[in-house]
Amino acid sequence: MPELSRRGFLGSLAAAPAVGASPRRPNILFVISDDQSYPHAGAYGARFLNTPAFDRVAREGVLFHHGFVSTASCCPSRGSVLTGQDFYRLREASMNHTVWPGGIPLYTDLLAQAGYHVGYTGKGWGPGNWKVSGRPSNPAGPESNTLRLKPPGKHVSNIDYAGNFEAFLAQRPGDAPFCFWAGFMEPHREFEPGIGSRHGKKLEDIQVPGFLPDTPEVRGDIADYAFEIEWYDRQLARTLALLEKRGELDRTIIVVTADNGMAFPRAKATAYDYGTRMPLAVRWDERVKPGRVADDFVSFIDFAPTFLEAAGLPVPAEMTGRSLLPVLLSAQSGQVQRERDSVVFGLERHFPGSRPNGAGYPMRAIRTRDYLMIRNLAPQANPMGDRPGPAWPADDPVGGFGDSDGGPAKSCLWEHRARYPELFQAAFGQRPALELYAVREDPFNLRNLAGDPAHRRIEKDLGARLDAYLSKTQDPRATGRAGEFDEIMKRFPELGS
Repeated sequence: MPELSRRGFLGSLAAAPAVGASPRRPNILFVISDDQSYPHAGAYGARFLNTPAFDRVAREGVLFHHGFVSTASCCPSRGSVLTGQDFYRLREASMNHTVWPGGIPLYTDLLAQAGYHVGYTGKGWGPGNWKVSGRPSNPAGPESNTLRLKPPGKHVSNIDYAGNFEAFLAQRPGDAPFCFWAGFMEPHREFEPGIGSRHGKKLEDIQVPGFLPDTPEVRGDIADYAFEIEWYDRQLARTLALLEKRGELDRTIIVVTADNGMAFPRAKATAYDYGTRMPLAVRWDERVKPGRVADDFVSFIDFAPTFLEAAGLPVPAEMTGRSLLPVLLSAQSGQVQRERDSVVFGLERHFPGSRPNGAGYPMRAIRTRDYLMIRNLAPQANPMGDRPGPAWPADDPVGGFGDSDGGPAKSCLWEHRARYPELFQAAFGQRPALELYAVREDPFNLRNLAGDPAHRRIEKDLGARLDAYLSKTQDPRATGRAGEFDEIMKRFPELGS
C-alpha cells in the first residue's frame, strides 16, 4: 500500500510547534471494553448504571464527548488502534474473521523495541488468525496469565483482568516502562437473562434509545447489558488501585474506551452514533490537567501516534492518525484544536456468512458536530444480512440478520415487527445510497434528510470533505482498488476461515 506523506496529511498541524515528550517515558494502559456505546457511563449522565472507575479517570483527566471508532466492528476497530491507520488500509484485517496480514507497523511492537514491557489480557486483536503472519504473539502483545474469577452470573469471560495485570507488573524487568492492553470482553453478548434485575436494576430507570421499542423485554436486555458494564468497571477499579499502590498511577497514560457500540439492533456494525460513538476518558496526572471536558473529535487511529509521541518515538509515515498530545496537554476545555471538527469511518464486512460468498455491506461516513452523512456503497444489499429471523437463542452461528447479534431486543423487534414497522425497517430494512442526519435534533439517527433541498449544500460540502479524506488516505474504494476487498471476502467467506 502506498505510504502517505506525514507532513502532507497533517497539514497545518505538522507546521505547529512540536509537543515535547515527558522527561521520563510514561507507562501506557489502554483499557477497551467490548460493545459499549456512548453515553453509557456515569460521567455522561447515564442514570441506569454506575461506573465509578471510568468516572474517576474522567474526573482526574479529560472526558471526551466525540470519540469515534474507525469502524464499528471488533477486529478492524482494534486493528486501527494498534496501527494508527484507518481500517480500510489494513488489507485482510479490514474485516472480522480473517488473518493479520503482517508488515504493518504497530505501536506495541515499536514500544517493545524501545524497551517497554508489553503485554495484554482478555481480548487483544481479533477475532482473526494472527499466527499466519509469523508473529510470536497477538498484535496487542504477549498474553499475561489467564486467571479466572467466579463472579455472580454467567459472563462471556470470567477473566480476572486485574489479577492478570498484577502478574504482568510482577514480570516487569527492573524499572522499565510498561505498555498494557486490558481487553475486557464485557459487555459483549451473551448476557445472563435477568441478571440486571437480580442485582438491583429497576426497569423503570432504564433509558431506551429511540431506535428500539420501549418494552419490558428491551428494558430487561439493557439492564443486563448495564450489569456487564458495571462488572467490568469494578475490574477497572482494581486495576487503578494496583497502580496507585505501586506508585505508578500518576506516571501512566490511561485511556478507557470501547471497541464499538452496544450489541443491539441499529448500533453495533452500523455507521450510526450508537455503533460508532464511544465513551472515552484519558488520565495522565503528571502532565494532563484534571477535570477537563474536550469537544475535539477523536478517532481511534489517533491513539497509536499519541502513545509513540509521548514515549519520545517517531511516528511512522503510514499512520494516518494525529497525536492527541496537543489536546491532552492543553489547559483548555471545549474545542482545543479547530481542525478536530470531524471524523471519517465506515465498514466493509462485519460477520462472514451473513450474505452469499462472504459479501459485506460497505459504507463510508463523515460525522461533524451537527451532521452524520453515510454513503451505503451497496444499497441493493441487505445491511444486516440476507436471511431474516432473530437467531435467539444462539443455536445458529450466523442466524437471521447475522450482522446483528442475537438477544431479547432483536427477538422483540422480529416478533413484533407488525407493531413496530418503522423501527423494524430502521434496524433490518434496506437503506438508501445516501443518509443524512441532523444529530443534535435527531440523536438516534432516524430522520433521513438526504435529498431534502434545504440540505443540498450540506450534502455537497460533507461529500467533498469525505472524498478528500478518503483520497488522501488512499481508501481502496476511493482509488479504483475496490476489488481488493472483494478478493479478501472470497478468500474468507465463512466463520473460522
